[in-house]
Amino acid sequence: MFRVVYDIVLKGIPEELTCLTKLGEYLFARGTCVGTHTSFLCSYKDCLIKVAPQVIKPHYLTQDFVQAGAVKVIIESQDHYSLVTVTSEVHRALKECGVAVRILPE
Repeated sequence: MFRVVYDIVLKGIPEELTCLTKLGEYLFARGTCVGTHTSFLCSYKDCLIKVAPQVIKPHYLTQDFVQAGAVKVIIESQDHYSLVTVTSEVHRALKECGVAVRILPE
């Protein structure tokens, strides 16, 4: 399985949240998705796309909590060509909105 992980840090600008919503609408219209427009799971072009707020697991608390302003986008596929195609579409959509996208090493 091939995998790409993007880290998105939101600065609290409303346009950034709108950007995630637009990405969700794009994928909901073209793939099979569940969830909301800002936290979802989609099957699109032989890829699995997961978009969700980043969760921090603190050592001293008994429960996890969501870190405000951080989102992970995980794209997985058995086919490297599909992975590159979908990753490019997602990256382009996020960059066009002005969201800071960082690819994480695996």
